[in-house]
Amino acid sequence: MTGRETRARAAAATAVLTGCALLLTGCGIKRTGVIESGHAAAAKVPGGKNAAVLYFVSKDGDRLVPVPFSIGADYTLAPTPLLRVLLNGPIGPASAAGLTTALPRVPAEKSDAVTVGQYAPDKGLTVNVPFAVGGLSELARNQLVCTVGVSGVRDTLSPVSIHGTDTTLPSADCKTSQR
Repeated sequence: MTGRETRARAAAATAVLTGCALLLTGCGIKRTGVIESGHAAAAKVPGGKNAAVLYFVSKDGDRLVPVPFSIGADYTLAPTPLLRVLLNGPIGPASAAGLTTALPRVPAEKSDAVTVGQYAPDKGLTVNVPFAVGGLSELARNQLVCTVGVSGVRDTLSPVSIHGTDTTLPSADCKTSQR
């Protein structure tokens, strides 16, 4: 072997070792959790400006997933019918994707008790449901708060309080991820 070949092999070995060392230096980086930074992001959804957003639980059961919902380009769904659609659970592509709900189903005979109160700029919206709300999971509460708070009043992200048969939960803002 000549001196030139030896130097070339030494340079190649040095480059490989340096690359390996650089790759290994990233191994000590610790993972971090989700960092909350305010309200849910606004995004354009299929169905045009009149599409509402329903929030269902991911198939892993760890977060909310926004699902666009529209009844047509010329129609806006009012908050109360939107809430009733949410309480029926995911259907169509949302169901096929494995999305679920953390909310109890409301029998047809009690659907008239599902309402959304009048919007007040200082208080937001109040959801009225015919079941106990004190024991709802955080995901279930956020399904109601996010769906109504994001889509209930056009161009407004509203805080939502939830009134059930047992108690009224205080106003809350939409949180799509759980810690």
